[in-house]
Amino acid sequence: MGKKTPINVSVKLGGKIRTTEQLIRKFLRKCKEEGIVKEVKDRSFFMPKGERRRKRSHAGKLRQQREQMKKSK
Repeated sequence: MGKKTPINVSVKLGGKIRTTEQLIRKFLRKCKEEGIVKEVKDRSFFMPKGERRRKRSHAGKLRQQREQMKKSK
C-alpha cells in the first residue's frame, strides 16, 4: 500500500443540520463515503505482507469475474 493523501472531512452546524446528533450522523456518513472507517478497521491489526498480497490477488480475480459476467450479458 502506498501513501495516501490526507482526507479532510468537515461538517458545519446550520441549515438542515440543527442538532448535534444530526451533525454526528452526517460526519460518520461522510467518513464512510470517503473510506476512512474501512481503512481504520483494516489498519487496526497487523497483516503480514504475504496475506496482503493474497487478499489483493483474490480481489482482482473477483473483479475480473464480475467484468466477464457483465460482458456476457
